[in-house]
Amino acid sequence: MELRYNVLSKREREKLLTILYGERNIEKNFTLLPEELKRVKSFGKPHWKLGYAIQLLFLKNRGVSIISNKELLSPKIVEYVANQIGCIPDCLQRYWDVKNIRFNHFQEICNILEFKKFEVTSKVETFIYNKVLSIGEPIEVMENLIEELRKIKVVIPALYKLEELIYKGINATDKFIFSKICEQIDNKNKLENLFLVENGVSNYSILKNIAVNNSPSGVKILLETIKTIDSYGKIIDLSFLTDSKIRYFYTEIQKSHRFRIERFNNLEKKYSYLAMFLSFKRREFVDMVIETTSNYAHTVMKRTKKKSQNYNQKNQERYKLNSGKLKDVVEYILQIKDIPTLKEYQSSLTELKKELDSTEEELEEIDFLLKSHQSFNYTNDLLECIEFDSNTKPNFINYLKSFKENKNKKKFKADISFFSYQWQKNIKKYDYSKKVVEIALLYSIRDYIRSGDIFVRESKKYNSFDHYLVDSIDEIIPDEIEVFIKNLKSNLIIPKKLDFQRIIEQDSKSNFGEKIYSYFPKITMTEILYEVNSWTGVLEHFYGASKSPENRQNVAVATLLANGHNIGFSKMAISASIDESILKRANEFYFNYSNLFKAQQSLVNYHHALEIVENWGDGKTSSSDGMRVPISSKTIYADYNAHYGNRGGGIYRHISDQYTPYYVQMLQGRDSNHVLDGLLYHGTELEIYEHSTDTAGYTEQMFALTHLLGFNFKPRIKNLDQQQLYAFETLEIDDIKFKKINEKIILENYFEVMRLVESIKCGKVKASLILQKINSYNRDNGIAKGLKEIGRIFKTKYILDYYTDMKLRKEVQKILNKGESINSVGRLIFFGKHGRLNESSLESQLEKVSCLNILLGSLIVWNSRYLEKVYKTVKDEEWFDDEEFKRVGPLGTQHVNFLGKYIFEDKIINTVDGLRPLKSEVQV
Repeated sequence: MELRYNVLSKREREKLLTILYGERNIEKNFTLLPEELKRVKSFGKPHWKLGYAIQLLFLKNRGVSIISNKELLSPKIVEYVANQIGCIPDCLQRYWDVKNIRFNHFQEICNILEFKKFEVTSKVETFIYNKVLSIGEPIEVMENLIEELRKIKVVIPALYKLEELIYKGINATDKFIFSKICEQIDNKNKLENLFLVENGVSNYSILKNIAVNNSPSGVKILLETIKTIDSYGKIIDLSFLTDSKIRYFYTEIQKSHRFRIERFNNLEKKYSYLAMFLSFKRREFVDMVIETTSNYAHTVMKRTKKKSQNYNQKNQERYKLNSGKLKDVVEYILQIKDIPTLKEYQSSLTELKKELDSTEEELEEIDFLLKSHQSFNYTNDLLECIEFDSNTKPNFINYLKSFKENKNKKKFKADISFFSYQWQKNIKKYDYSKKVVEIALLYSIRDYIRSGDIFVRESKKYNSFDHYLVDSIDEIIPDEIEVFIKNLKSNLIIPKKLDFQRIIEQDSKSNFGEKIYSYFPKITMTEILYEVNSWTGVLEHFYGASKSPENRQNVAVATLLANGHNIGFSKMAISASIDESILKRANEFYFNYSNLFKAQQSLVNYHHALEIVENWGDGKTSSSDGMRVPISSKTIYADYNAHYGNRGGGIYRHISDQYTPYYVQMLQGRDSNHVLDGLLYHGTELEIYEHSTDTAGYTEQMFALTHLLGFNFKPRIKNLDQQQLYAFETLEIDDIKFKKINEKIILENYFEVMRLVESIKCGKVKASLILQKINSYNRDNGIAKGLKEIGRIFKTKYILDYYTDMKLRKEVQKILNKGESINSVGRLIFFGKHGRLNESSLESQLEKVSCLNILLGSLIVWNSRYLEKVYKTVKDEEWFDDEEFKRVGPLGTQHVNFLGKYIFEDKIINTVDGLRPLKSEVQV
């Protein structure tokens, strides 16, 4: 049926139909209770029994009538229900042919279960309107609506009827939102200037693609850009929208190019999009200014400290050397007994005097900072563009406001008590010099932002801590804290004797895997993508790249390879014989993070459903690890790493125990900030419960949060034997001292900790953002202290388990090895430009590495299918070993050609199983 009101994609619609009518949880949803079985068996005819039972089970457990979609009915479900009744599944067709009987049965079932027929009422329309207003994605609205209908016991109608209602709800809410935004716009004609083109580039594109380095010049460019944005008029207030809806519009505008917005027929929508674009970009640039200033200040201070230490060290060495010479001179002079000899000796002391005169006093860091001529001359512009606020430092905020008024003064005679002791000392030393005060101001802004003492309301990353949390927890259970403490104590059981072992049994190495992979046919990455797409439809997420159906698949594959192999569009255009402009257009319009994320999900879900993945795990355990990549573009999202000897960033990837790379992101800060993101937001059918990281992903707060969010955290911690252990009382067992847990800190901060957990659970704040703030806050922050104290309990429990359980140690090592192996294959695939990223924004970097993740996922899916085929072929061979085969992972690459000419041809494989033939001979 052709849909008139289309708000869901084909894949989203299929997903919902699978949930409503598919085979998921057959035993749970399609097992008849004794009283139900009794009623079913009361019917005389077998097809009545079976038809009634299936209608009953679908309405009771899925909330739907199977009659309207009986073509989706799984034979497996029919067989399962028929076996309970004791009849033949084939008899069901006779039931569908008798309209009156099945209708009467359905009416009876509705009466028994108290289900009502679906009707479009004002209550339903209001529910949909409110959901659309608060939720961004239509699929989420649909899922909420279906859940609500189940809750109030209304039969879920055909999806196209619900899509029509959601479509109308979207139009109504859009009209409200766009009208409210347009009311705030000062001058709509000014917004049209964003479309103006100069030197081939529009003002819109300039703002969208701006990139700067960590330097004062970079900050100045950003501040000038903020002023340019302000010149378009007052920035709109979007506080009337929910965070979810704001994220939805942010994603929509990120996907939108100038031409799309310019062609909007609805003027209110066009101006609203432009106004939101300016609002989002201003917030982004404010964050970039703060981040760049902080990074630059940190770099300057680090270099200054190092240089001053080197200078003072050399000065000290010279001083010691000259002191030794002076001591010798004094001794010699004391031995001189006549004046002529003394006068003669004076001439030989000239050189020593010069050396002594040249020895300077030691320089403090501030002296060397001023001497190095580092520039921070943008403070006035910064304070003009960014308004800081504080709940704890009102005097500092007042000083920031007054600073602009004193911009022409050479010296600032003002209260400086809000500066740190060291900066107060520096300011006084240089008699309130403007330059020193200005440097102190910028460093203090950086420190107070990091500690949470000051914030910026118009910022995404640097707003007040309360801004990211829910107002309060809905339900407060009596004695909740006492119960919580009691549960913590029950979790931590200290053995009377500690027998610590760290031995990890290693599986013996063999060439069994190579033998298995020798059966694999030779193939290119291009062919893998076409074949995997024929199974999963993964490329459908990028269709639209070409109007021609036969060409759009080629364009999607070429764009995906250009990004995933990191070879760029110009080289791919030559290899693929596709115009470079077409590839760039496809990349800009269709390879956005939203589509890439959905494509990754489809690969993960398909792979998870394969039988062979049970060899490697149940999909409930995962690990995460960073993969360092050099970054050569002009960007603030890169740092220098002495260990790797380059300027770059980190790809942080989550991998399931089934080898699936199910989530990827770009690192900002420490690895541990990003661990929860993959666990919470992957959106796949994996049900991850246990998670492992290396030391970089571990903190005591992470132990607390993973527990409170329902995960079991199992990291590999460096120097484990040096970790402090804790108990609820001071203990010493076998010379190992246990510190006492501070219950008072947990009690004092319990509700704030729970508020934080609830904020992460409900999506009010992204886990990585709030963790980045918590980890940078000072030690007095209550939530940070509370989390740390709770985390120490679970860290101690884990360490005790790790030392005493060899199986646990092996499991952790095994899952982390899988992650490291996938990173190795990732480096092999990401071979272009020597593995360097050239993208400047985090969004474009993430889009590039998401393409890499899709290539990884496609390779793993393809290998897994062919491992299944090899198994069927060789399982009865004498040399074959089932246990050895279970250890063969889907990461083999020796049969894949990643290089060479790319030939784009979708070949039909005419075999019984739809797979390529295996190689006839085994290469031992």
